[in-house]
Amino acid sequence: MKGIPSFIGCVRRNSSPKKSHLKGMNTIFDHGDFTLLTTHSNDSELRTFHHSDQSFLWTGGLDLGSDFNLTSFDHHNADHKFVYVSYTNNTLELHTDHYSKIPLVYALHDNNLYFSSSLELLLKYIGGEKKRINKNGLLFYYNFGFTAFEHMLLEDVKSLAGGQTLKYANEELQIESYYTVYNNQAYSSKSLEDHMALIDKSLLDATQSTLEPYEHIGIALSGGVDSGYLAQKISECGKSFNAYTLGFKDDYNEFERVDYLSKRLNFTTKKIILSPEDIVTNYLEASKHASFPVGFNNSILNFIYKEAHSDGVSIMFDGDGADRLFLGMNKYVQLKKILKFYAMHKACHTHHLMAKLLKIIKHPTAQKLRFYFEKFNKNFQFYGERKLPNSLVYDEDFENLLHDIALPKELKLINHPIDKWLFFSFFSVYYTPTFFFHTPYELQIKQGIVSNPQFWSDDLVNLALTIPVDQKLRGNTTKLVLREAAQQKIDDGYWNLSKIGLQNSYSYLKQSDLGKNFIAEQVKEIKKGEAYHELREAMPDKTIDAERLIPFHIWNENMSQI
Repeated sequence: MKGIPSFIGCVRRNSSPKKSHLKGMNTIFDHGDFTLLTTHSNDSELRTFHHSDQSFLWTGGLDLGSDFNLTSFDHHNADHKFVYVSYTNNTLELHTDHYSKIPLVYALHDNNLYFSSSLELLLKYIGGEKKRINKNGLLFYYNFGFTAFEHMLLEDVKSLAGGQTLKYANEELQIESYYTVYNNQAYSSKSLEDHMALIDKSLLDATQSTLEPYEHIGIALSGGVDSGYLAQKISECGKSFNAYTLGFKDDYNEFERVDYLSKRLNFTTKKIILSPEDIVTNYLEASKHASFPVGFNNSILNFIYKEAHSDGVSIMFDGDGADRLFLGMNKYVQLKKILKFYAMHKACHTHHLMAKLLKIIKHPTAQKLRFYFEKFNKNFQFYGERKLPNSLVYDEDFENLLHDIALPKELKLINHPIDKWLFFSFFSVYYTPTFFFHTPYELQIKQGIVSNPQFWSDDLVNLALTIPVDQKLRGNTTKLVLREAAQQKIDDGYWNLSKIGLQNSYSYLKQSDLGKNFIAEQVKEIKKGEAYHELREAMPDKTIDAERLIPFHIWNENMSQI
C-alpha cells in the first residue's frame, strides 16, 4: 500500500467491503463485524501504535516512553497526539486527541462505518462510486482557506474534531465532546510578567516531556519568535539538535538571525534554498496523497522533513499554531482597530448610522469596515479568519448560511455575549488543526518523522486563552506576551538583528515566469470546472478568485483518480 502510513477500520452491519485491492496491510483486529488494519512504511521504523484485545492507540509515531502501559491509558488526561479506538460489546468508540493533531476521517456507507487517518485509504477501502464535492464544504474552504470538520470537501465524509468521541452502536452514531476549552470564558487578572513566567514554565515542561525518549532531534527554524523560543527550550533541556531553515533563491532570507542563534545555543543549521522549479515540483508531490488541499507554505516543509530524514532525525519541532493562540499575525492589529472603531460608535449609539454611511463609500477599506459593522449590528460573533475580497457585497442571507456552516456545535451553544477576541480565539483553536497540523503530520509520517506541536499542550492552550488581549496586542506589536517571555531567555543580539519575515512561498512563486505559467494553467482549468461555477452561483458578488482554488483543484484531481 503506497502513500501515507495509516490505519483503516470498519464496523460492518451489512455487506462486507471489498478489500482485495488493498495490499501491504497488517491486520490488527478481525472480529467478523469489526476489522482494523494498518499500513506499514518500508522506510520507517516508527512505532506508530499500541493495541490490546479490545483497544488500539495510534500515536503517529510519537514515542510515549518505555514505561507506557496501554491498559492505564486515559484519553481524558493524555496531553499528546493520538487516536484511540475501543470495541467492546458490539460498540465502537473513537477518540481524537484534545486538539486533533492527527486527522481522523470517517464515513457511513451501506450502514457500515469506515474510519481512517488517511482520506486516500478510506476512499480506496470503501471503493465503489466516486464521491461528489460537498457544496457546503467547498463554500467554507473558499471563504476561509482550510477545511471544516463537519463539512469536508467530499459528500458523506466527515472528520472528527479535537477532544471528541464518536460512538457507533446498534447502527446509531453519536458524537460528543469529552474535552473542551470553551468553558473558560474569563480573562486572568495576572500581570504581564506573571503570564510570561507561566508561559516559560509550561513550554519548558511540554518540551521536556516530549523530548525524553528521543536523541535525534530537529527543528524547523524561521528566525522568528516561536521557533527561536522552542530552540532555546530544547537547549535548556540539555539536548543537542539539528535546525533546518528555508530561503528563496535570489530573495530575502532570515539566515543571519538563524546563524546568530545557532552560535549562542550551539546547534547545527542546514540552510535549504528553494527555486520556483523546486516549489512547483514539490507541491505536486506533497499534494499527491494528501487528505486535504495543501497550502503552499505547508508544502515547502516537505523539504525540511526530507533533509531531516536523511540526517536520521526522528522528531521535529516547529512553532506552528502559536500565532493563533497569542495573536501573532499582523492582520490582527488591523482587526483590533476595527473592533475599537466599532466599540466607539456603539458607545455613542452611531453604529447603525455609520454602517449606512460606509455603504456610500466605494473604497475597499470602507466596504470591509461596513461588512463588520453590519455583522456586529446583527449580533454575529467575531471570527476574523474569513478571507474578504475587495469587491465585497454584504448579503445577510449568505452571511447566515456561512455562519451556520462555519460554527461548530460547541460554539453555537455559546449564545450569550462574550468578549469578541475570546470567541475569535475559540474559533481559531477549533480550526487550527486543519490549517496547521494535518498536512505536516501526513508529510512527516511519510518520511518516518513525528512531531507534537509544543505550543498546543493543555496547559499552554488554556493559559493562552486566559491572557487578556492587551497583553497580546499592544500598539502595532503582535503576540507581545510571547515575545517578552522569549526575550528573557534569548539575548538582545538576536532581537536586535533586522527581521523582515520570509515571504509566502506562493507570493515568491508568482514573481517568476515559471510560477506565472503554472498559475495561469491551473486557473484556466479551474474556470472550466464544476466547483468554480457552483461557487459563482453561491457567492453574493458572483465573482470568484480562481487562484484561491488552486490547492483544491490539484487535490480534487488526485482524489478523483483513486
